[in-house]
Amino acid sequence: MGTKTQLILAWRTGKGPGSDAPYLYGLKREIRRYGHREGGKRAWLLLADSGFDGAAVEEGDLVPPIRRGGNLLAPKRRARAELVDQARLDGIYGQRWKSETVQSVIKRKFGDTIRSRKRFLQRREAAVKGLVYDLHR
Repeated sequence: MGTKTQLILAWRTGKGPGSDAPYLYGLKREIRRYGHREGGKRAWLLLADSGFDGAAVEEGDLVPPIRRGGNLLAPKRRARAELVDQARLDGIYGQRWKSETVQSVIKRKFGDTIRSRKRFLQRREAAVKGLVYDLHR
């Protein structure tokens, strides 16, 4: 979701509870075309919750590391935790809540249930709700 436009830029569906980390690479690949580059490097931030913590997290992604046992041992994970803490203080990480707002609006306006029984129709129904939201916006 773009924080300025609040339009859905990419989406993934999963079945049941679980980690979001496997979806991160595909989402980043899809949203890449909406961000701009400066000097060959990306000039946009990815804001996500700790459910996306995994191997696909790159430098500059604001994804809080999962604290296993309360400690962060790896220097990269410790540096990322400090980056996220600074982003929270600066108010940048708070932009992530706009995605929660978009989900809430979709549930309120278009219903919070998926009525289809077949898996491919469930995915299609979720995609149509997202598309209708973008058109409604």
